[in-house]
Amino acid sequence: MYTIFVMMKLNKSAIFNIFFIAILAILIYSLLKIIYPFFSPIFVALVLALLYYPINIHLRKKGFNDIVSAAIATLAVFITIIIPITFFSWNLLKESKELYPKTLSYLNNNQSLELTIQLPSLIKSETLDFKEIALKNVEQIQNKIVNSGAKILKNVFFFLVDFFVMLFTLFFIFKDGDRFLKWMVELLPMDNAHIYMILNQFYLTVKAIAKGVLLTASIQGIIAGVGYYIAGISSTVLLGTMTAFSAMIPFVGTSLIWAPVAIGAFFFKSKAAGIFIAIWGFFVVSLLDNFLRPILIGRETKIPFFLLFIGLFGGLRIYGPMGLFVGPILVSMVSTFLDIYREQLKNKNQNN
Repeated sequence: MYTIFVMMKLNKSAIFNIFFIAILAILIYSLLKIIYPFFSPIFVALVLALLYYPINIHLRKKGFNDIVSAAIATLAVFITIIIPITFFSWNLLKESKELYPKTLSYLNNNQSLELTIQLPSLIKSETLDFKEIALKNVEQIQNKIVNSGAKILKNVFFFLVDFFVMLFTLFFIFKDGDRFLKWMVELLPMDNAHIYMILNQFYLTVKAIAKGVLLTASIQGIIAGVGYYIAGISSTVLLGTMTAFSAMIPFVGTSLIWAPVAIGAFFFKSKAAGIFIAIWGFFVVSLLDNFLRPILIGRETKIPFFLLFIGLFGGLRIYGPMGLFVGPILVSMVSTFLDIYREQLKNKNQNN
């Protein structure tokens, strides 16, 4: 009789656990469905909060309360990130709209330029028309940028909603992020050492991408844009943006953009302009990477640049602009979890 009672008690306990876990899984799934449409602004807020959290901590140490510190840190993000990006995006959109007409007008006004190359008879297409190739590529670049701007304008309401969700999330991460993190650590069924190892790697990866890759590339793009402007090259914002993106490509880097610009300026503008861009590109823009990256990333970040590169462009291709962070973070997290698994196996073998 006692045995049956114990079994019934155990069964009741097991049924309760199953019931509780099932209800909890349904609730979490429903919550994730609600949050999913705002995943992008929440993720952006998380990344910005990690980068600007030292400011929040510094303000608290100075005696400001949680709300004031969070508000000032959020304002700092708005002034240093959001306003410059808005201004830059507007100029990029304006320049890209003029790109194709300007290129077409220049080529039509210089009909004497020989832009066709005769190819060997073995190749199907007997001629290579650089004018047609240039116009086609310029038109594609223009259409992509203009369509992106038009998409934002068409969905301006949803864009504003996402923007305010990002700002509010950012504010509350600054205000309550430390308490929420502590709560999450207590809930997770892992050793605290492993949890903090994962969180630390997450932070280092975000820092490496933002400072060592994106900020370095942005500075190189700005410096290149200054050089293009001094040389009298039009569409400096667009060319500077392209230079910044090329800075993230190993081996070739910024030379992928400034070298063709220098050659084009040498033949079609003036020899002085071409030589200046070549010197500026090689000695200032390209070498800037070697000087900035170690300073901005710091010695404590030990992430192979090859993995960052794969994560950056793989993430960009799958997840869009947000993939610049999502891709490398996924690569980094996989590596960290494998390290934890290897550590657990090593400890198990030692115990046996």
